[in-house]
Amino acid sequence: MSTYYFDDQEEGLARETSHPVFVEHATADFYYDQGDDFSPFGNDSGNDTLANLEEWYQERTAGAKAATFLRNMIVNEWGFDATYLDVIEPAQLDVMSRDELSLNGETDKAVIATAFGQFKIAGQADKAILRMATDAFRRQRHEAEKATKRENNPWEYAEEFLTRLDIMEADLAAMANKKAR
Repeated sequence: MSTYYFDDQEEGLARETSHPVFVEHATADFYYDQGDDFSPFGNDSGNDTLANLEEWYQERTAGAKAATFLRNMIVNEWGFDATYLDVIEPAQLDVMSRDELSLNGETDKAVIATAFGQFKIAGQADKAILRMATDAFRRQRHEAEKATKRENNPWEYAEEFLTRLDIMEADLAAMANKKAR
């Protein structure tokens, strides 16, 4: 039987309550900062996703897939359109309204939190979630790069966010190379 690692609700995110594979690769302090919007679990969507994922691990049945958990959460709990998860071309993003992009950005945060959350809880992630995370990183990067180039009101945190995306993507890839299933 697998050993799962769950955070103490009163203590919050901690290395001590994280799987050793996650701790080995998620060395930056931001991974354990619930107030860091650019971390997998520090924003509202990521934090909620981690809590829901912990509950899913505690209640799941044999054969349950994290991708199904994620889609159900996005559609049934949040009321979002899961077809966004299939968007992979930048041109598809460029025709979306700002409101659509904002909501869809929350979906990307949930995807990224699910990938990191699986490693944090179980020390491994489903391949489908890892593919979804690759697409989420690509979409987030595209939007941040566009935000740096806006003539009117460029996003002042875009470069910081892009750097963070690079770190997270590299750390997730290192974990995946070690423990993908």
